[in-house]
Order: sequence, then C-alpha cells, then structure tokens
Amino acid sequence: MRFVLMALGEEGEGGGAPATAPRAELERYDAELVRAGVLLAAEALRPAEEGACVRFEGEQRILSRPAVGALSRFWMLETAGEEEAVEWARRLPLTSGTVEVRRVTGDEGR
Repeated sequence: MRFVLMALGEEGEGGGAPATAPRAELERYDAELVRAGVLLAAEALRPAEEGACVRFEGEQRILSRPAVGALSRFWMLETAGEEEAVEWARRLPLTSGTVEVRRVTGDEGR
C-alpha cells in the first residue's frame, strides 16, 4: 500500500513556518527509507511565499500569491499497511511541525 507522509509547519501569514529538522538527520532518515526498500519518492518544497494558488469558483480561476499552507516536504512510501507508515512518520527527526499520513486513493489492489 502506498502512503504519503506530509511534513506540515505551523500555519500563519505567508504560509507559516515550515516543519524543521537538521539536514544531516533528514538525509540519514531518507537513506534508512531507501535501505528498507519503502521509499518511492521524497522532495522538499520551496517556501509558500514563492508559490501560487489557483482557487476554483465555478468557471472562474483565481490566482493568488503567495501560496497558502505549510506543506514543506513529503515522502511517498510503499508499506505493508498504515501501521508501518505511521511508524515511519514517528521516526522522522523533526524538531517542529506535524506529519500527516494519508493512503493513496485507488491503491486497494496493491
């Protein structure tokens, strides 16, 4: 089953503060995911201040800058189930923020 772990910072003006962790510890964590054979993808995202949002209101598409939200990094894992994905989330070396764990839709047959 595939799960996405999303590191969320604290929301606030301009998108809020990103989730934080020492770079070397994140690199070790990523290497551990690779060794375990569960990592499908992982990326850090630029700050929300550098992004944009497109809001949908019927036929209208409304662009706003900066982006809204505090998503700063994500990992896509393939695990035996939610319990394993949550365990990997607990092991993240974050010093602030929150990690949301969500299963990928349409993944029931995997």
